[in-house]
Amino acid sequence: MARKRRIGIVGLGRIFDLNVRGYLGHPEAEVVALCDTSEKWRAQRAAEFPGAFLTDDFAAFLKQDLDFIDVLTPHPLHAQMTIAALQAGADVSVQKPMAMTLAECDAMIGAAKAAGRRLKLFENFVFYPPLVRMKQLMAEGAIGRPVHFRMKVVLGDASQAWHVPVESNAWRQAVAASGAGGPLVFDHGHHMMAVALWLFGDVVDGFACIDETLLPSGRRIDAPASLQWRHAPREGIAPVHGMWDVSAAPRMTLRTDYYPDNERFEIQGEEGILQVTRCSDRLLDEPVLTLYRDGEVRSFHNLESDWGNSFRLSTLHHLDVLAGRQPQMVFTGEQGRQVLAMHDMFARANASGAVARVGG
Repeated sequence: MARKRRIGIVGLGRIFDLNVRGYLGHPEAEVVALCDTSEKWRAQRAAEFPGAFLTDDFAAFLKQDLDFIDVLTPHPLHAQMTIAALQAGADVSVQKPMAMTLAECDAMIGAAKAAGRRLKLFENFVFYPPLVRMKQLMAEGAIGRPVHFRMKVVLGDASQAWHVPVESNAWRQAVAASGAGGPLVFDHGHHMMAVALWLFGDVVDGFACIDETLLPSGRRIDAPASLQWRHAPREGIAPVHGMWDVSAAPRMTLRTDYYPDNERFEIQGEEGILQVTRCSDRLLDEPVLTLYRDGEVRSFHNLESDWGNSFRLSTLHHLDVLAGRQPQMVFTGEQGRQVLAMHDMFARANASGAVARVGG
């Protein structure tokens, strides 16, 4: 019997609880090494994985016999840790956003090619079953040719949601203060941009108005924000236009088992409309997916809608890719770079007050 795939995870904070789900009980994978500089997190994970090698030394971590490494550290560390892990001979999955700059993305992609290893950008929204079914229905022609796409994110009262340690928000605030990108458009927004690219392909150009809100906690967030873009036209057909609204409602209670975010998605076609009404929240007592066509509404009540499970599904898919059971990785390093390029376009548009092109 072949040995289990040996998994190492660096970064043991809050997101670890979601990312580890796909490995738990998997017959072909085993978490054997864990790394974090926080004594608190190391102690907690030691109790959960008593047989794993545990260290605060990344170099010592890389010396373990690892087949696959998950990089779950703060964004500014992604590039250097990913490159080191690839050079150590492991396949790598890196948490979103892939890196801080496009140059860092290029270095990571280059390191994967040089090492002959696989580089995956971890993205869970594209494995969320209601969004997967929405894409299938669109591809089947359920709403005719798609012409417009809209997304909305509302940040609610964090005190009534999943607890996120102070230190996690502290480094995110430092990233935002440096001008590298805020917690909603750059960080959480990665999911939204990834969904847009996954559904409709390349983005050509766009415009953005991004303001700032000071929350009661003292955190500054990049909202309200309004963002617009065009996807590349296909076979001479007019391009799909996209809109994305971001707002803060710090006194609004959001029913959620996870972060205090409400996300909604709508695809309007020439013959109908598809809507996903929630992801990481449980805001609305509506069917999570609806299809409007020919004057009738079809509701989808039996789809798995626990957003946390999408993390498990993303990991399971990639383990299938590594085992040769799935032919195509979702998301690749190159696709991760596309997401960062889309954010770069929005940042330039917001700074200039004019439409910006991807890569322009």
